[in-house]
Amino acid sequence: MTDRAPLVLVSNRGPVTYQEDGSIKRGSGGLVTALTGLASHRDAVWIASAMTARDVEVTREHGGHPFEIEAPEGGTFRVRFVESEDEAYDRFYNIIANPMLWFIQHYLWDQSNAPDIRRNEVEAFEHGYKAVNDDLARAVLEEIEGLDAPVVMVHDYHLYTLPAIIRREKPDVFLHHFIHIPWTQSDAWKVLPAQMRDEIFHGLLANDIVGFHTRSYRRNFLQCCRDLLELDVDMDAGVVRSGDGHETWIRAYPLPIDYEATRAIANRPRVKELEGAVLRRQREHSILRVDRADLSKNVLRGFTGFDIFLEQHPEFIEKVTFTAQLMPSRQDVPEYAEYLERIEALVAVVNHRHGTPDWMPIN
Repeated sequence: MTDRAPLVLVSNRGPVTYQEDGSIKRGSGGLVTALTGLASHRDAVWIASAMTARDVEVTREHGGHPFEIEAPEGGTFRVRFVESEDEAYDRFYNIIANPMLWFIQHYLWDQSNAPDIRRNEVEAFEHGYKAVNDDLARAVLEEIEGLDAPVVMVHDYHLYTLPAIIRREKPDVFLHHFIHIPWTQSDAWKVLPAQMRDEIFHGLLANDIVGFHTRSYRRNFLQCCRDLLELDVDMDAGVVRSGDGHETWIRAYPLPIDYEATRAIANRPRVKELEGAVLRRQREHSILRVDRADLSKNVLRGFTGFDIFLEQHPEFIEKVTFTAQLMPSRQDVPEYAEYLERIEALVAVVNHRHGTPDWMPIN
């Protein structure tokens, strides 16, 4: 693999989405933030699912082929949006990826009650998750056809079965998969039916390298391969040897931010304007939180902790402000919609309990 090898990025979300009014919006999520620097500095094709009806229209206008686009925040990308059937994508995203896999990988399931995996979930995996992975894999195969030593970088928990499809069709392609969320211990994965779990693990092991943010996630994955698949695992070297002789390197390397791009954004007039608005509202002390309203982010406990702090230290009343910018997340998933309602209710309680006519603790 060389620095100039042809590069294909593949993820569920792409760098941008088209809005109904024709405008272009930056893709949401931390993954997009992590990859935009790489994609804009390399001759890369970024393959992703079409997120909006307008994405689908633009894709069809380009005959399903890659096209160049300039993002609103800067940077030029070559993207290819992939259209999947609506029902398949709904099953893929709203049943298997979220909440099923997300909850497993964040220890969020209350295993005394859930998950309850029945025919609906099994069919969602077969005809939703695997179907969308297959759609994206076919696009990747078209893009690497005829290329000399291409590198395919797969991203995150949405695409666990994709690498095996690529490997079957192109045995010599270099496959790298980075997982942007935690990897849990073996017992957490036992909630899945063995066949479903095995397909996920063998899909990942079709890669040449699987990357994680931390050494503990790496260690958990290696132990899973030993405990659940009974494979030959070298814990020290971080290598898993599959039954067909293929070796997968398991590595830990956290993704850095794009420092220069971050500085450029910080110096924009609009950012300075918003910074001034925040500073005008601040008291002697300020707390700022920016997050998705996600169960894994401990938002409720954060506000509860602030509530307890004000109760135990009333001397800070009217002297500290907690500014929280929380983006609604996955509101099609009942657990997430309920969580956002609980957040809003708790904020109202804290503000009523500690607020004064001139000051709200949380805004």
